[in-house]
Amino acid sequence: MPDTPDAPQSDPPQLGLRERKKQRTRRAIHDAAMTLFAERGYDHVTMAEIARAADVAPATVFTHYASKEDLVWELRHEANERLRTALRSRAPEIGVLAAVKEWQQEMYRYYVQTPEQVERSRTFSRLLREYPTLWTRSVGFMYERQNLLTELLVEHYPQADRFQLEIAAAQIAGAVQAAQVRYQGDLAAGMGKDELLARADARSEQVYEQLARGLAEVL
Repeated sequence: MPDTPDAPQSDPPQLGLRERKKQRTRRAIHDAAMTLFAERGYDHVTMAEIARAADVAPATVFTHYASKEDLVWELRHEANERLRTALRSRAPEIGVLAAVKEWQQEMYRYYVQTPEQVERSRTFSRLLREYPTLWTRSVGFMYERQNLLTELLVEHYPQADRFQLEIAAAQIAGAVQAAQVRYQGDLAAGMGKDELLARADARSEQVYEQLARGLAEVL
């Protein structure tokens, strides 16, 4: 397995100069925060310290992030947008579950493309285990993804019973979360990249085979 895989096929469209600059600033703030969290712990870092580490004004930090929790959960927006793009751009012969599976496997690799990303992902995974408030917030984000999946399933199956699609979305979101938790546990434990991804891929096979059996009459 190569150390630096190709970028996911669901890459977002090219952005203008102003938006790219905004994203660079946002990423610099996030990276500074995760470095400080790794060094000193979540509770012992302030937003002002994050601003200094990122070499920006405190107001700039709050322009991008309302709180430290938002900093920790920065990448969820990108993951959801990649999921949206993956399902909307899938080829007709590729089923919904196959597209979700491919998205999740691509995200596993995306989170660990470089040594810096590996460390950032390890820090994130450890923060979730050490700070219950951060873990509790993840429940709301799972519901957020469930709603996104419902929206996308309704687009693909406009004639289907909406409630059935809502149930399917809940099952898919729950399965994605269960696999993600195991992946994060391996990251937090310090597992090497190759083994980490091999285990994640093996779980994906289990997850989506089970989903396919359970949702055969719906999707």
